Amino acid sequence: MFRDESSKVIQKAHAQWGSSGSPIDVSGSTAASSSSASAWANESPGGSSDSSSSSTPSPQDIVSARLPKKVGLSLEQQGMQFYINRYLMNHPDSPRTHDQVAAYCAAADTTQNVMIAIGLAGLSNLQGDKNLNLVARSRYVSALKHTGQLIAANDPASFVARVRSVVSLALFEVVQGKGPKSTVSSASTHINGAVAVLRSVLPLPPAPAPAAGGGAYNQNRGAYGILMLLFTMLIPYQTTDTPLPSAFFETLKFCRYMMHTLPESCACDHAFASARLLQLMAIVDHTVLTDGRPATDDLIQQFLSLEDTFDALEGTHRKAFPYLEKQGDCPPEAVFHGKWHVYDMIWGARIWSHYRWARILVNQGIAKFITDYPISSSKTISTSRRTQCYATIDRMARDILISTPSHWHHPMLDPQDTLKFESNGPGSSGAVGLPSLLWHLMVAGCAPGVPLEYWSWAHNVLQVVWKQLGMQHALALSKIMEEHRAKLDKEATGQKFKLEVED
Repeated sequence: MFRDESSKVIQKAHAQWGSSGSPIDVSGSTAASSSSASAWANESPGGSSDSSSSSTPSPQDIVSARLPKKVGLSLEQQGMQFYINRYLMNHPDSPRTHDQVAAYCAAADTTQNVMIAIGLAGLSNLQGDKNLNLVARSRYVSALKHTGQLIAANDPASFVARVRSVVSLALFEVVQGKGPKSTVSSASTHINGAVAVLRSVLPLPPAPAPAAGGGAYNQNRGAYGILMLLFTMLIPYQTTDTPLPSAFFETLKFCRYMMHTLPESCACDHAFASARLLQLMAIVDHTVLTDGRPATDDLIQQFLSLEDTFDALEGTHRKAFPYLEKQGDCPPEAVFHGKWHVYDMIWGARIWSHYRWARILVNQGIAKFITDYPISSSKTISTSRRTQCYATIDRMARDILISTPSHWHHPMLDPQDTLKFESNGPGSSGAVGLPSLLWHLMVAGCAPGVPLEYWSWAHNVLQVVWKQLGMQHALALSKIMEEHRAKLDKEATGQKFKLEVED
């Protein structure tokens, strides 16, 4: 009964985002923050209890969920500690020292409710503790109300807190949600809110540039932030088969205006091309096509033209967001084929991941035309183009896997070894970019024509993330991958049986 009432409260809080009211009491959260920052020093990956063993454990044992000890810690402190240790720290884009963690928590007073909610939700998922889940949902409701008050107040001094709080609310959805479609749909509500908050204060004042590189980011950090959110929006709209709103294109045009003199503006063209991809995919899904008819031929041509656009964008992206491929002696479960990419900026790593995801989908659509509409595809797709289609899918999928250490560190890696995978960047966002990466990994592992090892490696990452963070999004995507593999195996068995009968 309480669970049902809690759901109603959450729905009501969503609807009251802009409402005013008395500030909620976050004093308990502040205490949790201080206590957890101290606890991190004793539970950081550099400690002996987290060091890698000489033998390679099985995937099931990779993540021993070293859950926070309950002795001496309140529920709120357990949630905050779990959030800091699992969601904030030990990611490529995380604070680096105990002092930086403490500073992050001190600056995050207004977001501590949602940080506690995320931590308790992850703990609840791993322990199967419904009571923790109820407390997490209660904290989430408080965070929704408080965020609504921040947005309504529109205080320039609380700008960072507003953006961080809204994005963290989206992260809670992917930790708590149990179905990929409903999860990304709920998360997109908060992403839309974060875009609106950023758009309301652009342009931002200059910020100190990172030690190396980052000049373009320093000049256009607001536009970069919005671009990342816009790219993130593509996944929920594609998954839920919902047309992108006009605000998406208006905001994207504004980003292009802010960046029009910079090479990095190619990311705006990439976003427009990705939006066009979603439109074409919707046409395919909602149109009855007939093989050999002009309408089908024309749609194939539009996909081919879009692939040409993405092919040209690859060259501009290499200039704007350069990276190097390196190879070394690394655990194969953590670093695909022992190879990784080194990017100048974390922004570049994320943009490339979104690019590869979109290009796989373009060529996946072309491959489907080849299979489902042989007459039309024979007239529009040359033999060399067919070969190129599958080669591009394989290359994009492989690069998503190879780039994974730039976005997420496998827990079996030694913390000192992970430094070679990291890029420069604004820092302190922790696991915020992880949900998009997991979606990209699923698409890469299930792409048509890729080797089985791609599926196995991507699926293993999803399983490890689930066991490490208690993120339901990772578990749900791993199940989708399992269903996809079962379908392919069934089709292969049927085809083998058919051939044996004919013989």
